[in-house]
Parts: sequence; C-alpha cells; structure tokens
Amino acid sequence: MIDLIEHLRQIIDQHSKEGHDDSGAKCNCGATGLSDHPHHVAEEIVNQLRLVPEYVADMTKELGYKSALLDDELTKLEGAE
Repeated sequence: MIDLIEHLRQIIDQHSKEGHDDSGAKCNCGATGLSDHPHHVAEEIVNQLRLVPEYVADMTKELGYKSALLDDELTKLEGAE
C-alpha cells in the first residue's frame, strides 16, 4: 500500500501546476493550454497505473458472456417455434 501511495505522490508531483497563461494552465510535465488541470492529473494517474485497460477488459469479458447467454436463449426460442 505504501508503494502505491508513493507512486501516486510522484505522479502528482510530476504534474504540479506550473502557472497559467492566456490559453490555460501549464503543467510541470510540459503540457500547456490546460483548461482543467485536475482532469489532466487524473488522466495521468489512470494511465500510469493502467486502470482503464483492466476495467475495459473485464467489461469486454462480461459483455461477451452476456452476449453468449442471449444468443443461447434466442437459439432456444427459435427452436421452439
């Protein structure tokens, strides 16, 4: 758990707000023109911790399973006609 907290702290430190110009916030990572700096930091946390791919993979498996169940039920219904 401490490693995760340290990793999050490092990500947040690397993406601290550096300032603001006419086009938006500037980030310590070099990104400029950010209209929503907290969103930028949140995206970096998700990307660096690889949270999205696992969620998408889990959802894809779940959808595939439900789709297979639906196909099976439709096949049974078609056979009953």
